[in-house]
Amino acid sequence: MLTFEQPLLLLLLIPIGILVYLTWKRMSLPYPNKQRWLILGCRLLLFICVILALAGTAWAMPVSRQATIFVGDISASTGPQRTFIEQWIGSAIKHKRADDQIGIVAVGRNALVEQSIQSSVIDFSRFESTPDTNYTDLAAGLRLASAILPSDSQRHIVLLTDGQQNMEDALQEAQLLQQQGIRLDIVPLPSANSEDVRVDSFDAPNNLHTNERFSLRARISSSVAQEATVRIYLDSTVITQQKLNLVRGDQDLSFTMQAPAVGFHTFRITLEAPRDAIVQNDEAAAFVNVQGPPKILVIEGQPGNGRNIVNALQASHINVTVGTPGDVPGTLDGLVPYSSVILADVPAIALGNTRMQILQSFVRDLGHGLVVSGGQNSYGVGGYTDTPLEQTLPVRMDIPQHKETPSIAVVLIVENLESQVQINISKEAAKGVIGLLTPRDQVGISGGYGTLSIKMQHVTNKQAITKAIDNLNPVDPPSYNPDFANAEQELLHTDAKIKHIILLGDGDAYDNYAPQVTKLANENITVSTVETNASSAEDLATMQNIAQWGKGRFYRADDASVIPQILLKETQRASKRSLINENFNPAVVGAHPILSGINGLPSLSGYVATTPKPSAQMVLVSHLDDPVLAVWQYGLGRVVAWTSDDLGLWTKNWVAWDNAPKWWANLVTWTLPAANDGGMNINGKVTNGTGQLTVDLPPGTTAGGGQQQVQVHIIGPDLSQQNVNLQPTAPERWEGSFPAEQVGGYLLQVTWQGANKNESRLTSTTGMVVPYSPEYHQQGTDLRFLRLLAQTGGGTLLNANDVESAFNQNLLPTNASIPLAFWLLMLAALLLPIDIAARRLSNLDFLAEGYKWLLALFGKGKAPQLATAQGDSTNTSPSVASLSNMRAQRARQRSQQAPPVKQNKTRVTAAGQDRKVEPQQATVRPAEAPATPPKPTQPVPAATNPPAPAGPSTTSRLVEAKRRRTQTNKD
Repeated sequence: MLTFEQPLLLLLLIPIGILVYLTWKRMSLPYPNKQRWLILGCRLLLFICVILALAGTAWAMPVSRQATIFVGDISASTGPQRTFIEQWIGSAIKHKRADDQIGIVAVGRNALVEQSIQSSVIDFSRFESTPDTNYTDLAAGLRLASAILPSDSQRHIVLLTDGQQNMEDALQEAQLLQQQGIRLDIVPLPSANSEDVRVDSFDAPNNLHTNERFSLRARISSSVAQEATVRIYLDSTVITQQKLNLVRGDQDLSFTMQAPAVGFHTFRITLEAPRDAIVQNDEAAAFVNVQGPPKILVIEGQPGNGRNIVNALQASHINVTVGTPGDVPGTLDGLVPYSSVILADVPAIALGNTRMQILQSFVRDLGHGLVVSGGQNSYGVGGYTDTPLEQTLPVRMDIPQHKETPSIAVVLIVENLESQVQINISKEAAKGVIGLLTPRDQVGISGGYGTLSIKMQHVTNKQAITKAIDNLNPVDPPSYNPDFANAEQELLHTDAKIKHIILLGDGDAYDNYAPQVTKLANENITVSTVETNASSAEDLATMQNIAQWGKGRFYRADDASVIPQILLKETQRASKRSLINENFNPAVVGAHPILSGINGLPSLSGYVATTPKPSAQMVLVSHLDDPVLAVWQYGLGRVVAWTSDDLGLWTKNWVAWDNAPKWWANLVTWTLPAANDGGMNINGKVTNGTGQLTVDLPPGTTAGGGQQQVQVHIIGPDLSQQNVNLQPTAPERWEGSFPAEQVGGYLLQVTWQGANKNESRLTSTTGMVVPYSPEYHQQGTDLRFLRLLAQTGGGTLLNANDVESAFNQNLLPTNASIPLAFWLLMLAALLLPIDIAARRLSNLDFLAEGYKWLLALFGKGKAPQLATAQGDSTNTSPSVASLSNMRAQRARQRSQQAPPVKQNKTRVTAAGQDRKVEPQQATVRPAEAPATPPKPTQPVPAATNPPAPAGPSTTSRLVEAKRRRTQTNKD
């Protein structure tokens, strides 16, 4: 049976066939009747072959082999039956026929190919693929299985599942499979129903006021009557615990509570029961936002660093909480209760990268404030370079290029500390030092080899240098003297004003260091040491003595986490560039709300040098035009960078200033988010991985009409972000949804903006919680759904004990298509020379000769020469002779039709002049017989007719025609 990919192209056969026939009908060449029919047949067949090839002609043949894809549901709900799924598939594969093809797909929230389709026997024992097991998307598994099934086999899918889908709709996909001729059979998993208790829902009001009474409502489901313990948590503290007698089925619980302190809080409920098979579904949580005065969190790098700020804010009746870097919450929802955060001389290493990311999102995404106060452990000297904190601040850690700033050269000697973790930290410390240097500075790094592993160079390409540090492999040298001597030569050949060596080691290399290190000190090359992992007092004394002889500093860093900060401090103390210790009066750059009511700013005696970012607003600058107070809008929030300190190191006059409390109150309150004009009622729930929101605006909010908008900014458990625009569904009601497939808390910031952009917006912050995966919400096998799914897919439910049934089903017949386009084009290519020859030659003798030649070629292995015409000494073939006769016949026909032509003849006289001769009527024939015909080499028999005279050649006819046109023009 023929099939066509583009059947509409077959319509071209009609016009092309008619055109070929009409062209053939009008042919007037003197061909024999059989040759004329051959010309028509070749031309028609040639075009038919080309059109059939273009239409994608294929030959469909029925096939009996089958291709089967096993789709295993390995989501969390089928955890107890996973072994059954693997054993069933492994046993079924053994019953395949030799030519059958098989493949395996694993499905959870997503689908993955476990084994690609193949005909060989698969050695399958367990699933190696790891899809997300928190959801079940059977439609995705069926879709992937159909995509990898070959089209030249009877196609079959066997699905092993409990039917507890919670994403998409597998029924629609099964219907598509049946339309594609793919049979879907289902193996229901053995039911694993067991006694269980779970929390179905847990609700709390979104917004509360201080000391307000409210109710927490929960719905609990239990498969058996039993006693259980219920606990309610506020954030991480248990606030109530009760014993309950649970009945079989669902029951509602209510708990009366009093609103906690101002801020964002999490209420959580947990269940504990003796007959509980699944513990993952025994808890739930809800967010509440308790509104009240703003709350400020002050983080001190060292205890007491922020006391002046705290005293000033408390004098202004601002609620302040003081903590250490470790008190910064590790999750964004833990930081939400605070309107602004103040960092008082806090180094980056004390916060860690995760907390800095939380602070960044706290400002950028939630619209809260951040104030960073300087000191000797902040900004550049605090390791802020290339951190999320630097990205949040309005200043960069680059050191301004002042003319009086000296250049420095540093050699770092990094010894193997015999601990992989510490080696990595040492490398990070070295990269931190590189971040503090400028292109004017030079650096070289040794790994204890006695030579520089990273040569001395200007810090123009920090990325290349840090990459080289990553590839550095330090050793444990027997002596540091070779490294000291090599560092000396390197530093002496530099033009830097300040030369410094930092040794990081354990001090177990014993040698006489006094002469070498003293020589370095006399050459104005200082040497500092950082001791780590000293195993004896002698090792410790070695490192101390080297620092003493080298006029540097000794640091003990048995805690490897402080090594980077020590190196950063040491390098900065050597350069003295980030810390500007000079008295000056800060200059006001422009008016700003922070300066409201402030007159006569006191003088300062120092600050940490930074470089402002292009978008930053400079409020106060130093005598060197460096930023002292810089502010900017970062995302939705505001950030203030105060590069001087608050402890009194550089702000002695500032601390004693009468307006100090007002100054700090203005600075902090400028960063506070706008007051919650909310009044919005926000309700939400999560169903099958989708969060559904309903926002009710205060009455009269939408009365003005126009282009209003309600937008929700959503921050997921992994800090991912998305914006969702809600749609109006009723007066003052807006609804929308968003993907909520991750387990954890979602922070929602709802904003209403009226048609008039100048009017105040309404904002409110709330949250939603996905306490556990929906896989733990339902148990057992849904046989009703599986029967419907199999029926929709044209299959049936297979017996869980009959593994042979996977290959014994009556599958829909399938044809394998063999493309014929190539062969049709080859046939057209073969017909083309025959078509040309049939139109150019006078008879069909060439076909007979070609047929004889092929017979001789395949019959005897060698093709004989074609026979020559009798009596032809030039060995001219009959085909060639026929062609000559046809040409002669054409010439005679033309000569009979040609009209006589008048000619003007010119006679040349003996004197060489032309003499015109009167024109005479003359008949010009296409060719003249030669005056004396050549004598034949052999006599011609009397009975043989003489051959017809040869017609004129093409060249002679063209010359004659040109001569006649010339003569006619003269006439």
